[in-house]
Amino acid sequence: MSRPDAPAVPGHIVVATDFSPSADAAIVRGESLAARLGARLSLLHVVEPLPLVSGWGDAGAVAWIGLEALQSAGLQQLERQRDAHPALAGREVSLHCLVGHARRDLGPLAAGLGADLLLLGGRAPATFGDRLLGSTARAVVHGCPVPLLVCGRSGAAPWQRVVAAADFSAAAERAIGLADVLAPAATKRFVHAHRGIPEATLALVQPDPAALQRYTAEAEQEALARFAALQRRHPDWIGHFRRGEASDVVEAEAITQQADLVALGTRGHGRWLGGLLGSVGQRLLARIDADILLVPQTTADDA
Repeated sequence: MSRPDAPAVPGHIVVATDFSPSADAAIVRGESLAARLGARLSLLHVVEPLPLVSGWGDAGAVAWIGLEALQSAGLQQLERQRDAHPALAGREVSLHCLVGHARRDLGPLAAGLGADLLLLGGRAPATFGDRLLGSTARAVVHGCPVPLLVCGRSGAAPWQRVVAAADFSAAAERAIGLADVLAPAATKRFVHAHRGIPEATLALVQPDPAALQRYTAEAEQEALARFAALQRRHPDWIGHFRRGEASDVVEAEAITQQADLVALGTRGHGRWLGGLLGSVGQRLLARIDADILLVPQTTADDA
């Protein structure tokens, strides 16, 4: 596999805000990145339509008036947040208040604005709805069509220690490349988790022991060869080949290295199936005290 083209420097950074302290942390990081990369900066707030009923028999008209009022109030709040935020003083910032459901539509709405990178706060206090449905950050992972940076740490200091998950997918390699752009001076490591055949599968299939041993050895040799090729493509990164489940291996590596940025490619299963099965990205969002960069699989990857 040849090395993919070097990732483009993000030219448009969109920061999603719900006006919480968590969103403020994402704004600080977004402004810092935009200034360093020479990127445009936008703030995006998503309002959810209210179920309004007209007393005059024209529900559509009243719903539209209510929607306009929500968007107007949202834009006013965005203006107040922009004007009150020290990091945004003197900077041109585009403001967008769009209609949708944040958990479902945030990624596609940001893509519609031409975002190259979407930032989202990751440490908002949990509400009852969040405890039932999972945080917005965890929900947005599924189906987000643009790279997503979840800001779990406050401040905008340059990242010092980056850990990336290397599963040999195109999305994972783009995540490594984008991490290079975002954290050029950091110590960077990627880790590959080589998983053996699950015990449940072995119990079901019951393969011939000699054939199983041969297959296992061949699979590991192939993985080692691909791992070595990945190291050659990214000589500035330190590579680690581990055995085990991806979520366990990446989490352990991030904790051991005290990573402040974790990067990985995502392969969404769709919102319902993805929420049912979970994902490495969702587990890391819930358990690791670091900023997390998630780069999506594209339709070209499936071709």
